Amino acid sequence: MLNYGVDGCKAAVSFLKELRKMLGQQESAGFMQTKWDGAPSVVCGVDPISELFFVGTKSVFNKTEPKLCFSEEAIDNYYSGDLAEKLKFSLRYFSKLGIRGVIQGDLLYTDSTRTRETVNGEQLYTFRPNTITYGIPIDHDIGKQVGRSKIGVVFHTHYTGDTLSEMQARAGAPIREFNKISEVAVIDNDTPMNRVGFSKQEMQKFNNYIAKIERMCQICGPFLDELVAASGSTGDAKFHISTFLKPFFNNEIKNARSISNIDETMYDMLNFYEEKTNKELAKIKTVANLTKKRNLVYGSQNYVVENVYKFKAMLTLYKELQAVKQMVIDKLDHLEEFRTFVQTDKGYKVTTPEGYVLHKDGSMIKFVNRLEFAYNNFTLQKQWR
Repeated sequence: MLNYGVDGCKAAVSFLKELRKMLGQQESAGFMQTKWDGAPSVVCGVDPISELFFVGTKSVFNKTEPKLCFSEEAIDNYYSGDLAEKLKFSLRYFSKLGIRGVIQGDLLYTDSTRTRETVNGEQLYTFRPNTITYGIPIDHDIGKQVGRSKIGVVFHTHYTGDTLSEMQARAGAPIREFNKISEVAVIDNDTPMNRVGFSKQEMQKFNNYIAKIERMCQICGPFLDELVAASGSTGDAKFHISTFLKPFFNNEIKNARSISNIDETMYDMLNFYEEKTNKELAKIKTVANLTKKRNLVYGSQNYVVENVYKFKAMLTLYKELQAVKQMVIDKLDHLEEFRTFVQTDKGYKVTTPEGYVLHKDGSMIKFVNRLEFAYNNFTLQKQWR
C-alpha cells in the first residue's frame, strides 16, 4: 500500500481471497512457495545460443557483456573468493542434473559448509548460507540425502524467452524432471497447502480480517494514493513525511516493536521524522536553502496534524494487514521439516523460516514474519557476503 496506494491495497485483498480458497481446500489459481534464506543466487541452464551448459549470477542477463560461465576458467575470469568456489561447485554438479532451459536457485551449502552437530538433543546436519541456520535430522529422508550430497540448492524460478537478455522470470522450477544424482540435494520449496487446515472459527476470523481490510482500503484509498504521489528521493519530495514511512516501519522492526497503540505509533513516527530531517538539515550550508527546507519540514508536520485521522486509519490498516499475515504464517510454519535457528553469542536460538510467497497470475505477494526474520536480517551479522 505504501508503494502502490489503493491499487496495492486491492492487490493484497485479492491475494488474501485467493489464499482463502487454498486454506479451504478449494480449487485455486495460485500456489505457495517457501522462501529460503540461501546465498548466493545462482542462474544456470542451457544457453539458447550456444546450447552449452552455464552457471552465473543474474549478470548472465546483462544486455552488454553477459557473464556466462561455461568453464571453471571463465568463473575465475569473472569472480574470486568464496563466490567463485560456490559457482565452480554449481558448474561441476548442476551440469549433471539434465536441466533444460534456464533456472535460478539459492545455494544452501557445499560439503565444506555443511556440518553435523547436536542441537537441543537432536542430531542434525546444519548449514548457514546467510542469516538463518538450517538443520535437518540425519535420519530423515532429506537428511540422508543432505549427508550424501556435495551441494544443496533450492531452485525456485524458471525463465522463458529465446535469448538470455530478453528472458522473463516465472515462478517455479521443473525439479521433478531433473536427473537424480547423489551429489546434489535439490530441496523442494513448494509449500504443502493441502496439509494446512483452518478450523471453522479460524476461517471465520480470517474472513472477518478480509472484510475489514477491504472496507479500510476503500476508506484509506485516496489518502494512500496521495502519500505515494508525495513521496520521493529528490527535490521537495525528499522532505515530505510520506518518504519516511517505510524507513520508519523498518526502524520499528530493528527495535523489535510492533504497532499496538496507534496514538503511540503516531508519536514515534513524528519523532522519527524530526530526527531524520534534522540530520538532513544539518548538512545544508546556505541560509536560503536551509530556510526553504525547514519550511518543507514544518509544512509536512502541519500536514500530519491536518490529516491526523487519515494517518491513524492508514496505521490501523497496516496493523490489520500484519495481523492477518501473521495468522497465515503461524499455520504454515508448522509444516516445515527443517529446523531453523539464528546464531547468537549464547548459541543457537530457535527461529521461524524466512517466509512464503503466494503466486497468482504471474504476480506474487510475500508473507514474511518481519518481527522475526526481518529483525534478524537487520541485526545479525551475515556469514556470507
